[in-house]
Amino acid sequence: MSDTNQNLSSVERIKMASNGLRGTIKESVANELTGSIPEEDANLFKFHGMYQQDDRDRREERAQKKLERLYSFMIRLRLPGGFMTPQQWLATHDIAGKNSTGVIKITTRQTIQLHGLLKRKIKPTIQAFNLAKLDSIATCGDVNRNVICAAHPKLSPVHAQIFAYADKISEMLKPKTRAYYEIWLDEEKISEKTEDDPLYQDRYLPRKFKIGIGIPPNNDVDVLINDLALIAIVENNELKGFNIGVGGGLSSTHGNPEHYPRLATVIGFTDTEEKTMKVIYEI
Repeated sequence: MSDTNQNLSSVERIKMASNGLRGTIKESVANELTGSIPEEDANLFKFHGMYQQDDRDRREERAQKKLERLYSFMIRLRLPGGFMTPQQWLATHDIAGKNSTGVIKITTRQTIQLHGLLKRKIKPTIQAFNLAKLDSIATCGDVNRNVICAAHPKLSPVHAQIFAYADKISEMLKPKTRAYYEIWLDEEKISEKTEDDPLYQDRYLPRKFKIGIGIPPNNDVDVLINDLALIAIVENNELKGFNIGVGGGLSSTHGNPEHYPRLATVIGFTDTEEKTMKVIYEI
């Protein structure tokens, strides 16, 4: 083993050994003896758009009864630019009522979350979302997260053209593994070979990555707090391109002065879709 691999964190090792984010998720979900999943799979669950949680208010009560914690899961949808059709919203309302707490939480990054999914409800929930043409791929975990964009259609005459980038970027930066489709949607596995993913490889990113698209003069997406900022340049009702900003690491680790919030710095301009997409990919 190389020195580099010896210095990997436990999470990095889990990702590398996961066989394309599959791990033992299928077996863990099928285990009816517990409402939880093992730590290794809990880390991989994030890439499928879910976090394992438990009811803190009932920990003491259940411990006294020698019961395990009351585990459940949060699921977050991938909605580039926060876009949903009326039919998808109604489907989500129905799914929330049947499978979760019934509460739909709207997030600051233009998507929604359902809480309180018991383990046995996860697969039916994802399958119901799939019927509504919705998914939770890569909404958590060390990958590119939900791409946000200035949402108001009257903000600019070329809003639709700019807004379309959110979906294009989201699609380009999705993990290539078919694990989500095999585990939750019963897609047949074609071969034992894990899919090649030139961007994420087998370690994915060191941490989450967030992209925002802004349309001046408004800044409703707070574009410079993202790891990658696209600022639309519009002249005479025509999209000329994007100013590209790079920031990142918008958090701090206690006691480590090298970890600090950093707003994005504009590093250049792209004047075609091809150049814009290439710059995003390379960053």
